[in-house]
Amino acid sequence: MPPPQQRMPDDQRAEVADYIRAHAGTPDGTVRAIAARFGCSKTTVGRIADQHGLSDAWSEATDRTAAATAARAAYVAAQRAALQEDLLDTAADLLDRLHDRVTHLNVVKAPGEFAGEYVEKTELPSGPGDWRQTMQAVQLASSQAVALAKLDNENTTTASVTGLLDAFMEDLQADREAREPGEQPPDGEP
Repeated sequence: MPPPQQRMPDDQRAEVADYIRAHAGTPDGTVRAIAARFGCSKTTVGRIADQHGLSDAWSEATDRTAAATAARAAYVAAQRAALQEDLLDTAADLLDRLHDRVTHLNVVKAPGEFAGEYVEKTELPSGPGDWRQTMQAVQLASSQAVALAKLDNENTTTASVTGLLDAFMEDLQADREAREPGEQPPDGEP
């Protein structure tokens, strides 16, 4: 039989409680990680949490994490919407400029032994090559905007399906709890 463990000193118990307050719900704040860090049992960590009114620290941390995740998801959705709007604006601007004059830059070598080079600008009406490049840019911007819209739609659909599955699971659990303790369900039912 192993020797009985001695009670942890009060100052160390307070240190464990402070650590629970600061880290519960994080990877370093699991009951197992705290017990390993302070060299005590998981039961001792639970007792310290109970004595300091921290029994709900892990569930509260989970709620805070869920709220932070929801806030982050809302922020990312807003950023995606802003990017989608910018892409559509860019596509519209490109379409407006489809038939504008195009500036061509040409590097010209000056005559003479020590003359060098200079840039000559020429403005010409846009042609089929310019139209093709512009339309490719419009297509790219538009397809990226559509891809972002599909991503938002998939996220919304996934969330609604998850909500339906959660509701179905809650109904199953309520049905199970409503049965009499001694009553056995028919074969094939949960």
